[in-house]
Amino acid sequence: MKKIIFYSLFMLLSTMSAAKDYPVLTANTLANNTITSQGKVTYLKFWATWCSYCVEEMPLLEQSFQQANNHYQVIAVNIGFNQSKKGVQAYLDKHDYQFPTVFDGNGKITQQFQVLGTPQHILIDENGKEIYRSALFTDELQQHLSTLQGAN
Repeated sequence: MKKIIFYSLFMLLSTMSAAKDYPVLTANTLANNTITSQGKVTYLKFWATWCSYCVEEMPLLEQSFQQANNHYQVIAVNIGFNQSKKGVQAYLDKHDYQFPTVFDGNGKITQQFQVLGTPQHILIDENGKEIYRSALFTDELQQHLSTLQGAN
């Protein structure tokens, strides 16, 4: 029994990792504005137009953007794989999404944040330390964002 408990505890602890620190993200949006994570709590969503979960969650991303009110910023990062800037912009226009979107055609941002698939949600603090990460828009992510909205 002790071996089972020890093994279970070992497996649990080996899957947990310390919060990551990321360098400052500075990029141009599809609207040709420069955006940066420096000194700002930032919610990043990595997505693709062909990703059904990503598309399903886009209204939640827009809602988060509309509710941010300077408590945090939202940056949508399109991974650029099998997509074009023009196609991504057409998708955003069709749905009237207003959140800033960066097209990561060379995959540099995706690598910087160690994203292996879409969707991916990452919340980082003003110093670039990861607060939260998940594959889907979860209740826990919503709770983090709601807490930030209540700050100040």
